[in-house]
Amino acid sequence: MKYIKKIILCFLSISLVLCVYQWYIQSKNTYRFKATTYSQETLPKEFNGFTIGYLSDLNLSTKEDLNRLKEAVKEFNQKDVDLILFGGDIYSDSLFDIEKVSQILKNIQSHYGKFAVLGEKDQNDSNDCTNLLTEAGFEVLHNELRTIYYKDAVIDLLGLENSGDCSGLINDDNKNHFKIALVHQPDYFTQIKNSAVQLQLSGHTLGGYYKIPLIGGIETKEKGKKYVNGKHVNNGTTLLISNGFHKESDDQRRFLTYDEINIIKLKK
Repeated sequence: MKYIKKIILCFLSISLVLCVYQWYIQSKNTYRFKATTYSQETLPKEFNGFTIGYLSDLNLSTKEDLNRLKEAVKEFNQKDVDLILFGGDIYSDSLFDIEKVSQILKNIQSHYGKFAVLGEKDQNDSNDCTNLLTEAGFEVLHNELRTIYYKDAVIDLLGLENSGDCSGLINDDNKNHFKIALVHQPDYFTQIKNSAVQLQLSGHTLGGYYKIPLIGGIETKEKGKKYVNGKHVNNGTTLLISNGFHKESDDQRRFLTYDEINIIKLKK
């Protein structure tokens, strides 16, 4: 009995040390590139192996954040991705160093374009944020559809802003195309899963900040209450939620929800 108690005590002690390390050190300063393979039988065979670099929730709040982003962009470019998508929320609070931020984002490289949607924070300064991204080489989509051409095949990208309604963008000409919906808030999945869209990419929730194993992220946001982190599949549509690249200025801690940039490989 004493032996069992010692094992339990040892396990709890190790768990406590790991939790303290993750909470105070690891979660504060590090980010990761999270690789995900997305498989779908309706994907055009030409797009098998096509890679998407997905960046969301920069939440810039200090000049030090710019140095961190600059280093991440250097690593990002080494991944040699085909398409770059940005899911919204450039700043955590007020805008600063707009030209410098735009130049850093301009350095992100892709083979087949850079597209973005605005997050709810960006919409407080919609014109400035749209111009920043445009100068950085992104096409900002405001409830618009763009067709991505690759090896004589196509997929459609739907950039949605404050909406999960795709009906006005899908017609007889493109209804059979493989479609990706880029929308900042994940709870629009309740609508998008019922449309002819195969994949939704979102951010916004930062993974729920604090993740409990088998439970998931525990902090929610408006339009990020039902779907908080990870992968969800319903009615043939998949939702992938990014934890985001950086924490918000008023909450600099995470637990088991790493800052991340997502690398998504499409697979037939």
